[in-house]
Amino acid sequence: MPASDARPRPGPGPPTASPFPLLLLAVLSGPVSGRVPRSVPRTSLPISEADSYLTRFAVPQTYNYSVLLVDPASHTLYVGARDTIFALSLPFSGERPRRIDWMVPEAHRQNCRKKGKKEDECHNFVQILAIANASHLLTCGTFAFDPKCGVIGDLGGRKTLQQRWTTFLKADLLCPGPEHGRASSVLQDVAVLRPELGAGTPIFYGIFSSQWEGAAISAVCAFRPQDIRTVLNGPFRELKHDCNRGLPVMDNDVPQPRPGECITNNMKLRHFGSSLSLPDRVLTFIRDHPLMDRPVFPADGHPLLVTTDTAYLRVVAHRVTSLSGKEYDVLYLGTEDGHLHRAVRIGAQLSVLEDLALFPEPQPVENMKLYHSWLLVGSRTEVTQVNTTNCGRLQSCSECILAQDPVCAWSFRLDECVAHAGQHRGLVQDIESADVSSLCPKEPGERPVVFEVPVATAAHVVLPCSPSSAWASCVWHQPSGVTVLTPRRDGLEVVVTPGAMGAYACECQEGGAARVVAAYSLVWGSQRDAPSRAHTVGAGLAGFFLGVLAASLTLLLIGRRQQRRRQRELLARDKVGLDLGAPPSGTTSYSQDPPSPSPEDERLPLALAKRGSGFGGFSPPFLLDPCPSPAHIRLTGAPLATCDETSI
Repeated sequence: MPASDARPRPGPGPPTASPFPLLLLAVLSGPVSGRVPRSVPRTSLPISEADSYLTRFAVPQTYNYSVLLVDPASHTLYVGARDTIFALSLPFSGERPRRIDWMVPEAHRQNCRKKGKKEDECHNFVQILAIANASHLLTCGTFAFDPKCGVIGDLGGRKTLQQRWTTFLKADLLCPGPEHGRASSVLQDVAVLRPELGAGTPIFYGIFSSQWEGAAISAVCAFRPQDIRTVLNGPFRELKHDCNRGLPVMDNDVPQPRPGECITNNMKLRHFGSSLSLPDRVLTFIRDHPLMDRPVFPADGHPLLVTTDTAYLRVVAHRVTSLSGKEYDVLYLGTEDGHLHRAVRIGAQLSVLEDLALFPEPQPVENMKLYHSWLLVGSRTEVTQVNTTNCGRLQSCSECILAQDPVCAWSFRLDECVAHAGQHRGLVQDIESADVSSLCPKEPGERPVVFEVPVATAAHVVLPCSPSSAWASCVWHQPSGVTVLTPRRDGLEVVVTPGAMGAYACECQEGGAARVVAAYSLVWGSQRDAPSRAHTVGAGLAGFFLGVLAASLTLLLIGRRQQRRRQRELLARDKVGLDLGAPPSGTTSYSQDPPSPSPEDERLPLALAKRGSGFGGFSPPFLLDPCPSPAHIRLTGAPLATCDETSI
């Protein structure tokens, strides 16, 4: 496709140059106009670009790197793979891993199978036990407790709930999606964000999916401990065998002390030193009513993020301090097809800023762990290490500001995007609004290459426009005479008319800065207009017609030349007494009958034809109605060919 750097000028009509084929433009994906929801990643890096930011670990013929455990004291990552445990120093950089040999007792495997677990689930369970034993780490299971409550007083019941939790209560976590009409109630994963130094309260970030088949909805909701505690102190649910929903239990039917409460000092004053001294009616009630009647709704009453085209499976979160000193929650979301989404919570909204392809082949993200500034991701085939403070990938001031990464800031002194680490001198950052126009000096705008697009009348042409950011707002500049335009997510559709010829430019704006990202020029191509198309068809038929005439004339001239040569041969034979066609001796006249044709004459296609009129006695040929098969043509005046013949 020819290109030029000058601004294209619209032409009033088709050029006189030789026609060339109509060019079809490939349609590129990506939204180009309107406000894009923050669930769409602002930028996306395919595996070809993202691979330079990743460090991979894998051992040949070893799979299922689904268990990751970090030991901060020894800076070691323990990886539980299929039938193998590895220990790597953090951050790892291609060093030889240490293989740990630990025999799993058969009793653990049998106990796991008795609980109805699958073989893979049992394998993961025993790998966790093996890692915990090998690294000398203490794991307390998967239960979370109120800090003021602890587990000291919960020893189970004396007769009921023996060696079981008596403070174990359940409540539904609901992540509503009013814009879709269905709530996301299937919990996929939870990240607990605990504040440092005990200041503030923890927060729970959960990934939910819909329980309805065919509804591919993923939602992220945040829950506060006080909201959970309020629900746990509320009414219990009475489960009925003939009713799925159940009814709340009346307060008069709840025994005292309240079931599910921790053994506090007040309870000790009432002679309940541990759960072993609780009345049997309390233990029986908590056994039959483990579920609370009210669900736990997220903070602010709505989800932070809802998406219908991405399935999230894993989440980790950490809190980052920006250049201004304000803290922001950064979430890393692992998808079903092996991508990593980096999202920042700004106010009551979670914005997905970056999409990173982690693996060469699509596969689910099995596990994720954060270690300082590194994110460790486990999958079926490998463990991938991602640097969460890689600010050097942002090449300009505008890219650094628009990335809205609380860790990164633009340095005017170094002229690069750096991790600020609490420093303020010569650095700029804007997480809330990303105002590029006021923070960054005006950068020299790139003049895009203008692509000339050959078109024909009434053709539909799509002019692609793919901005570098999915959040950019784009507008088109086109000639004033264009009448039929259709804006699309992937570009602009134009119906070609004489007034549509000329220059088109796609200008995108984000953060107050605008630039032209695509430019085109529509020019007349192979097919000019309807009359010229008819003239072209007529010229083609005339050329074919003249070709047939030329071939017939050539064959006629060859035949006459052969006849004259034959006559000269007969005259020469007559002079020497070899003229087989001469009359008897004494006769001076020749017979008017033509001589018998020789085998050589029979091979001539048009030899000895009539000489009355036209070319060699044949009337001038002309095109008749087309035969049933368009590949064959019949000419009049001579039986040259029929509809089922190809010779002429």
